[in-house]
Amino acid sequence: MLSAPHAPKSEFPSESPAQAKGNHGFLPIDSLKSGQVLRLAPHCPGGLIIQKPFFADFAGPGAAVGSSFDIECKAVYAIGKIQLLPARSFDERQHSYQKRIEYTQSLTEIASTLSPLHRAHLIVNQLCQWLGIEEARKVPIELIAQMVGVLPRTVILAWRQRPAQTTTVNPATMETLIVH
Repeated sequence: MLSAPHAPKSEFPSESPAQAKGNHGFLPIDSLKSGQVLRLAPHCPGGLIIQKPFFADFAGPGAAVGSSFDIECKAVYAIGKIQLLPARSFDERQHSYQKRIEYTQSLTEIASTLSPLHRAHLIVNQLCQWLGIEEARKVPIELIAQMVGVLPRTVILAWRQRPAQTTTVNPATMETLIVH
């Protein structure tokens, strides 16, 4: 079991899943850089922010991590409850690659928005949809900024301008419920 932020070195054994329950913090990166294909469990209510040399990426439930996606990662930040599993079959790998591509495409679409403040609003809203507002607020501002190429103070402004509402994620269906 991994616990953030001072997790022991782990290679995520193929017989048992690696887990981080309800923790936020940086995890060891050896397994992601090893080239092994891992995947986040499809129904885990959390995700990973993977820092690369010039940006940060997000991987949520069902997404592939490691392999060629993350060889250049500098750090890995766990959000909420995560469970990493090996992608053993061809179908598991294909599905997890597709999920990772979907998360990357969402971030790319947000990052291509011209206005930095609008990008910050979009990433804050997207993280709230993926994680729920309570978990999204725990993510360090600097990491959010790196995901879409804005300054941390722009993300702070986006959080301040966000309408007061509560969102929760139903872990069984991964649907976001908004309560005003």
